[in-house]
Amino acid sequence: MKEEEHFNAYSEHRSVIDWAIDRGVEHSQRTIAMHASRGAVELLSFYLHKARKIDQGFQINHRGFKSPQAGRKLPGFEKKEVIVPKLVELENNCENFTYGSQKPASEIKEVVELFNEVEKLLKESAKDEK
Repeated sequence: MKEEEHFNAYSEHRSVIDWAIDRGVEHSQRTIAMHASRGAVELLSFYLHKARKIDQGFQINHRGFKSPQAGRKLPGFEKKEVIVPKLVELENNCENFTYGSQKPASEIKEVVELFNEVEKLLKESAKDEK
């Protein structure tokens, strides 16, 4: 996909997360978790394209972030050592929240906060790129 297509996909995930929050996190754990994981990976893909760290043929799959070793397959980039562990945490939450029992609203809000942290880090990094 092209750089702008990744950003559009991220924006779609962000919109769904916002809708789910408005609906009530206690009614939306699966929606929030799935879209947080996938949206963060789309934003990472956008940033890496913009930074010219990957080409259009390079694909990043959210499933690759189930392991702390996920960063090994990625090129070096700003704040990688901070961002990759957060992506791993988001993906693991996605699995637990999608297939597990209902979680307390406080835990679901933590996923939203984690997504917001990743989003902020990646947007700041992308802003620094020309």
